[in-house]
Amino acid sequence: MGTKESLGRGSVQFMTAGTGVRHSEHNLSQDKPLRFIQTWITPSRNNLPPNYGSSVGDEKMRWNQWQHLVSSVDNKDSKATVQINQDCNIYSAELELSKTITIPVSEGRMAYIIALEGSVKVNDVVIERHDAAEITPSSSTVTGAIDVTAVAVEKAEHGKEVAHVLLFEMQNVPGAGRGDL
Repeated sequence: MGTKESLGRGSVQFMTAGTGVRHSEHNLSQDKPLRFIQTWITPSRNNLPPNYGSSVGDEKMRWNQWQHLVSSVDNKDSKATVQINQDCNIYSAELELSKTITIPVSEGRMAYIIALEGSVKVNDVVIERHDAAEITPSSSTVTGAIDVTAVAVEKAEHGKEVAHVLLFEMQNVPGAGRGDL
């Protein structure tokens, strides 16, 4: 595809390997560390054509609220800027201390949340920096919605004190997932 780019905080890069691609990532900076989350999501279909794209993050859209970053190509009602070939939604939020936001989780759905910076309380469970939790319908924390509260913040590279989280919302498949929580 021949694409080269540098992405900043809150940006999303996506790729469908499809029938085959060559891909590499590296830090071009000599003095700043590279920090990113790489997630592999199995597509809903095989033999898709290779595809690549990105979306630049918007700090205002994720400040004390959920920013819908990724959704399914089949979800025509979504305003997410990145569309993937899977029934999966990805949200990001940066929360100030003590701020609570809620996200609905419909019946038959589950969530996976990662604390990137700071710590958050997910309903009654604290998730600290770099921790994650799988939230399934059988867990005691799902009641149709998930409350996320910032309980500790840290100074991010943009200068604000935040608890930064990513949340993946998807179909619950019994027996799938981590299984360790």
